[in-house]
Amino acid sequence: MARIVKKKKRRLNLLGIAVVLFTASILSWLVASLLVNTINASLTVKIQKMSDEIDLLKNQNQSLSYEIQTLENKERIYEVAQINNLDQISDNIISVGE
Repeated sequence: MARIVKKKKRRLNLLGIAVVLFTASILSWLVASLLVNTINASLTVKIQKMSDEIDLLKNQNQSLSYEIQTLENKERIYEVAQINNLDQISDNIISVGE
């Protein structure tokens, strides 16, 4: 004698849907937090590199400004002119304001 077995139709209940959504939200939160931390760390490294580069460029700028001041010193120009046997003629000198 064969027994007749009726298959029950499975219905998703509210608890099952809630568990699936909760699990998905936890996983997405973990992935998002890891990504945000990774991006934050890389941005911090970039900021530090840029700060170092800015400091280096400021130092170079300062040294170049000092070098410009020494090169445009009038006494130095007169010394170089005397070394090269050039004479200063007062009639040919024109002063330009800064």
